[in-house]
Amino acid sequence: MKGELEFASVSLRKLYREYMPSVYRMAFSYLQNHPDSEDVVQESFLRLAQSGKHFEDVRQVQAWLIITAANLSKDLLRRAHRKDLPLDAVGDHPAPREEHRQLRSAVLELPEKYRTVIYLYYFEGYSVQELAKLLHRTENTVKTRLRRGRELLRDKIEREGGIAE
Repeated sequence: MKGELEFASVSLRKLYREYMPSVYRMAFSYLQNHPDSEDVVQESFLRLAQSGKHFEDVRQVQAWLIITAANLSKDLLRRAHRKDLPLDAVGDHPAPREEHRQLRSAVLELPEKYRTVIYLYYFEGYSVQELAKLLHRTENTVKTRLRRGRELLRDKIEREGGIAE
């Protein structure tokens, strides 16, 4: 395609259309606001275009984008003097259902090593083998983090009286 950026024989535009929603969800799960989440999505795809990385398949590209978005989001949250946005800057986005907010909140409170594997495994559908390769960990480490993450979530939800439906 003339004039369109190409990345590993797949256009960046196509990657954006396909993976933007999952990258956005990861950013929003940390940042809890739309403008910052959109900025993180743009920065993630910009870094992908500039990275020169070679991936074996597009699933690795998706995982790289999601992990990059998580790292950028954490960096943004660490900035000392973030300004709060006025309520009208949020836009017309539907509010998440209560049970989704509660579950997301519980997942966000997990330590990062559990939060990342839980998100990629349950929300993005990566297998244990894929996660081990992407995160540079053994399969047993990924399985342990999934198990401990689930235990932490279950304990937290039980302590708080469950998830409202």
